[in-house]
Amino acid sequence: MHYTPDQLHAELARFNASLRLVSRRAGRGLDYDFERTLDAHRRTLSDMLGPDGTPVVMDTIAAAKSALTAAEPFHDLQAMARAQDTLGRLVRRWAMRMAG
Repeated sequence: MHYTPDQLHAELARFNASLRLVSRRAGRGLDYDFERTLDAHRRTLSDMLGPDGTPVVMDTIAAAKSALTAAEPFHDLQAMARAQDTLGRLVRRWAMRMAG
């Protein structure tokens, strides 16, 4: 399926909002509803970015879930932030390609 740069940026913004919640909830556990939200982002972004972008999406989701369940989430939050940054750069690169 073909997505517009605006659709890609909008999904990234929704995902980043969820990751801000991860930062606030870190170390408190992963509830079922929030896990479903993260998994929905994974499916959508993986579909939008295709097989080349899926590993970056998966890394970000894994780090987020790990931060939620870790007793000491500091390092998991750092890993999530790095993966989130990489994902943001990837999305911007893809959006520029799609627009050009």
